[in-house]
Amino acid sequence: MLWGMSDPVSPSGGPPGAPQEEAQAAPGRSARAGKAVGIKDVAARAGVSWKTVTNVIHGRPNVAPATRRRVERAIAELGYRANLAGRQLRHGRTGLLAVSVPDLATPYYADLARSVVQRARKDDYTVLVDETGHSIARETSAARGYPVRFTDGVLLSPSRLTGPEIAALRTDTPLVLLGEQADSGGLDQVSIDNVGSAREATRHMLTLGRRRLAFLGAEIGPHRKASSLRIAGVRAELAAWGGDAELALVETSEYSRSEGFARTRREYEAGARHDALICATDLLAVGALHALAMLGLRSPDDVAVLGWDNAPEGEYAWPPLTTIAPDMAEFGSQAINLLLARIVEPAAPARRSVVNHRLVVRASTLGSAATFNPAVPYQIRHERPSPGELIREARVRAGLTQSALASQIGSSQALIARYEADAVSPTVRSLDRILEALGSDLEIGSRPPAAPRAQAGVKGVRQNG
Repeated sequence: MLWGMSDPVSPSGGPPGAPQEEAQAAPGRSARAGKAVGIKDVAARAGVSWKTVTNVIHGRPNVAPATRRRVERAIAELGYRANLAGRQLRHGRTGLLAVSVPDLATPYYADLARSVVQRARKDDYTVLVDETGHSIARETSAARGYPVRFTDGVLLSPSRLTGPEIAALRTDTPLVLLGEQADSGGLDQVSIDNVGSAREATRHMLTLGRRRLAFLGAEIGPHRKASSLRIAGVRAELAAWGGDAELALVETSEYSRSEGFARTRREYEAGARHDALICATDLLAVGALHALAMLGLRSPDDVAVLGWDNAPEGEYAWPPLTTIAPDMAEFGSQAINLLLARIVEPAAPARRSVVNHRLVVRASTLGSAATFNPAVPYQIRHERPSPGELIREARVRAGLTQSALASQIGSSQALIARYEADAVSPTVRSLDRILEALGSDLEIGSRPPAAPRAQAGVKGVRQNG
């Protein structure tokens, strides 16, 4: 489905209800003869008048069903593409571009479409947004410039077709590929450095001491470009690092929150001991965080989690999600620049643009040990509980009276002093862990609390600024 990013647009390129231009001969080529195909060619093939062909193209109701099918078959056989903005195109361009993405409900694709629209507006272009729904048929239509040519060019982010497949389908409509393609098929392309960003993500985990890594979102094959390239980057960094680090590949059927939740839950319930999850997208990572919490595993204490795309909900997940953030403004800008250049120079050599990215470090990998750093969007600070809160919680968890607690550790102030010393330790994130560290004194390292009660003392990480 095509969506205008401001007002709805009719197939003719005008506002809804506006008179449509008469169909004109498209610049498409006959597959057999190699010459331009016009309305009269379609009419001759279908055995009807050119006016009947025009009525079919415009979807007018005064055409018999059998005649309509005959005309549509002739259009398909000849490869004719109607140009509904005929008079405008005879004197120049339509001023319309199209961007085709798989799923507008995915934050990455929504941000991509928005960045394209904002950049195109600077050159007085209107952008129509096409959601393919991961459909091969819809991607094929976009690759061919759509059956009705009403745009000057197409930006296509495919999820099912490969670069060579798209190159074999395309017509003379200028086209630029968006996203990961190991082989662009000789087409212009804009993407991020998937191998390089995956190496950076892996290096981050290894630097933190993680050695049992898993890649969540492994979808190997020609139609899973991002996954394959990112896995290659993870493996390259592990090889360069050396040592005893290991990598498990966790396959997913889609990049969604529910899939991230289901696959993570299944992994750990089956006995997996991964201490780091590198997720192909933030949506998978958010689902993984939910599953870990449900299973009683702490992030990042037990499992550090990292995603891709810098989706807004990742920043507000708990804990906030470390992510690889592509520069989406640059992505949209480079895409439009390449497309406009292709419109002006149709025969120019193919070009590829790689946009910048950055590692946004948040609490899902660093936890309360994170300190202020310009690369971190906010400072993570540990808030101490009051002495009364700390003592009450320790008593509940130890199952001791205050006097018994004091007799075992010397004084209640000793517990407070130990807590304050350990509160910023990279291995101690909560009162539970602090009491475990004090287990030799309190003899409660593995004892459950006397009664189910909310943890009162630790307010955890908080966002500043």
